[in-house]
Amino acid sequence: MTRSFEEIACKAGIDLAVEPFAMVEGSTARRAAQSIIAAFEALEALAPPKLAPLTDWLLARQGFAEDHPYRRAAWPLAEAIEQRDQPKPVNPYHNAHHTLEVLLNAHYLACRNDAVATQIRLTQREYGLLCLAALIHDYEHDGTMNGAERFRLERQSADLASPFFAAAGIDAGDRAAINVIVLATDPAGPNLYMKALHGMAFYEGAPPDPALSYPELAPLADDRRLLRLAALLNDADLLSSAGLSVDYAAKQSAKLGAEGGRRLDCADMLRFLSKIVGGSFTTRAGRFFNLNMFLIKALAELGVNHSDDGIDAPLIRP
Repeated sequence: MTRSFEEIACKAGIDLAVEPFAMVEGSTARRAAQSIIAAFEALEALAPPKLAPLTDWLLARQGFAEDHPYRRAAWPLAEAIEQRDQPKPVNPYHNAHHTLEVLLNAHYLACRNDAVATQIRLTQREYGLLCLAALIHDYEHDGTMNGAERFRLERQSADLASPFFAAAGIDAGDRAAINVIVLATDPAGPNLYMKALHGMAFYEGAPPDPALSYPELAPLADDRRLLRLAALLNDADLLSSAGLSVDYAAKQSAKLGAEGGRRLDCADMLRFLSKIVGGSFTTRAGRFFNLNMFLIKALAELGVNHSDDGIDAPLIRP
């Protein structure tokens, strides 16, 4: 019998009362990152199953009944994602553990969104859509990039997950919402278009250039709540690489470099922070971690991709 996630966490010594499982009042971005990294490293060291119990636990905590279509779809999907990586991960970076990190990042950012948002707090349904989108966003990733075919990997993930959603009874409207949230994670332009839409909708930012629009993302321009979900997933997808710590960012870069067949350096990190992250996280919840990202950027500008500073040490030592 598969153990519950509470049992898995207890055996591994993981504290479910701290980040990324819960928002701790008064925690700084650096302390939150420390807790998140500790949880991620502990979970990475565990043998599966863990993704399915985790996803089910998160949905159950939001009040979804055991027979709800979201939970019925999530369990076999999570099992399939983990099974693909047995006996070893197919990809060094885009694998089941990355999915687990993005799922937990999305959960934490959803919690923070609901604590700090002045305009949109997530409904139960919206939380469920965000979790399912996080779960499938890199489903069956082949370890390459989209190349000339826009949304190739994102559309592939959505298409391959569709039978699971249909079998569980998730309606067409929810499936369409999940699909567009996932499409907006394409890092070669669409994510920045989504960020511009979000900035215009919520922060009085300049509208995106119409010449750089994507018809596939049109629903985001018409639905502010759906736009917020897309922004939260994008922040969650980038957080581990850009918003936790210098050392953890370097760890993610090493994995991604191994997947692409070359070592990534500080210049690559600076391009990533500028061209993909866009210089800032998108949502107010995500921007809580901007201070960590600015430290990663500052050290990359100095050619440094590691740090032995304690959590309360100065940001940059002379």
